[in-house]
Amino acid sequence: MLKSLRRSAVLLVALTLAACGEEPVSEVSIANLHRKAAAGDASAFKAAFDEVKGKKIAWRGVVVESQRQFGDDYVEEGLLIVDVDPAGTPPVAEARFNIPPSRIDDFKPGQAVSFTAIIREFELRKGPLMLMLEMKEVN
Repeated sequence: MLKSLRRSAVLLVALTLAACGEEPVSEVSIANLHRKAAAGDASAFKAAFDEVKGKKIAWRGVVVESQRQFGDDYVEEGLLIVDVDPAGTPPVAEARFNIPPSRIDDFKPGQAVSFTAIIREFELRKGPLMLMLEMKEVN
């Protein structure tokens, strides 16, 4: 009976998490996105991006910059810009997401970070791909 109760409790927790919309971390990699962006066809990349948009990722990188900015209605926001593929020197801005303004001073250029986020938008520009993410957690 105790095993049955444990199984029921585990099932209840799993169903609760699923009902809350907790998405598992996907296998999307920055290297794969770079390859698709480098192919040069913007419409093909847009179609490929639509497949990963909204996916939850857990990546590591290096801080390029943390800054204070003002958003809608002049509300103070923090912005963290990260090099997700820190193979080259100097670091290259590849991902950005908002952070609480109280955390801006926690992040210095060159500092290693790990984060979970949701992929929201992209910007194709001369040089590397820039991803706009919705931060879930950053350390």
